[in-house]
Amino acid sequence: MSFAATTLSALVALVFLLAGAQKLLLRPQVAANLLRLGVGSATTRSIGALEIAGTLGLVAGLWWRPLAVAAAAGLTLLLIGAIGYHLRARDFTHRRHRSHAVVPVLLALVTGATTMLLLTLL
Repeated sequence: MSFAATTLSALVALVFLLAGAQKLLLRPQVAANLLRLGVGSATTRSIGALEIAGTLGLVAGLWWRPLAVAAAAGLTLLLIGAIGYHLRARDFTHRRHRSHAVVPVLLALVTGATTMLLLTLL
């Protein structure tokens, strides 16, 4: 795997490992924000588990690229769902919640770019 793909995959994996762990542990601030979006604690934990699974897929994908592509694509789809929840809550129009809404957009762009980069290496 190329240096750029390895570095980008590692950074994405680190971000989602930390984010997924916070959701699995139901950290109060994270759980409160997701509850505001209409996401209950069971779904929050499920999202955290999917983020951790994506992390593991990206790491294992260092040795088997198709797994890394699937993991990056799955994380991108998960983030598109998060963007949908933020759109439904109208977070992009409220200054107080705008920063929470922009993060999934930026991460979706990064994970999408990671997916495309990994696809070019297959």
